[in-house]
Amino acid sequence: MIETSRPLPGVIQVTLHRPERRNALTVAGFRELAAAWHEVAGSGARVCVVTGGADFSSGADLASFADDLRAAAGREGGREVWAAVHAAVLRDTDLAVPVVAAVEGFCMGAGMELVGATDVRIAGESAVFALPEVTHGFIAGGGSVARLPRQIGYAAAMQVLLTGARFSAVEMRDRGFVSEVVPDGTALARALEVAGQIAANDPRAVAAVKRVVAETMRGSLADAHAAETREFRALTERGGDPSA
Repeated sequence: MIETSRPLPGVIQVTLHRPERRNALTVAGFRELAAAWHEVAGSGARVCVVTGGADFSSGADLASFADDLRAAAGREGGREVWAAVHAAVLRDTDLAVPVVAAVEGFCMGAGMELVGATDVRIAGESAVFALPEVTHGFIAGGGSVARLPRQIGYAAAMQVLLTGARFSAVEMRDRGFVSEVVPDGTALARALEVAGQIAANDPRAVAAVKRVVAETMRGSLADAHAAETREFRALTERGGDPSA
């Protein structure tokens, strides 16, 4: 369900392609996406565009994910699965290649967590964003609990994280999560245009910008990730029952 292509010189594109499920990610899908980022890192491309077509991603495929996780845990333990999930959404990865997200339709759960790890975010005007994990007794354990307050501010982030509500592209642009809102169906074209602009710049300068911003933003992010992991594991170990 994950495809890579070379739409422009210096640009590699990662496409989530499972339209019948709004690009919901199974365990196998997370593994494919993690492998795609390894390909991007070694591709020599100057910029990456990540997209999903009519929908970016509705997140983890809840219809199969729990069963897949239990099956994987029986074989090699759950840690390998969560490592793949975290790699897929770029939770613990400092990717040197700038990533531009082209978002249409649903961008929820793991999909929004992935977008939160990208550098430039172009959204169609009807795109919908949400981190609904709290409504299922979990937290957004792919980096958002640690990262989102740093990106859009405490109060705005807490509303997203604590309510699990849906937000429009314009609302997320106003909060600083989305870079641009464009007419529906044009997010990819605009993302490729921006990617072309970045690819035309001195790659040493682009890499320097990414390094400095990453170091500046990180601060105590490792501690925040550790706390996020602790709480996520505490919830999953009791089966996600918020009353347990």
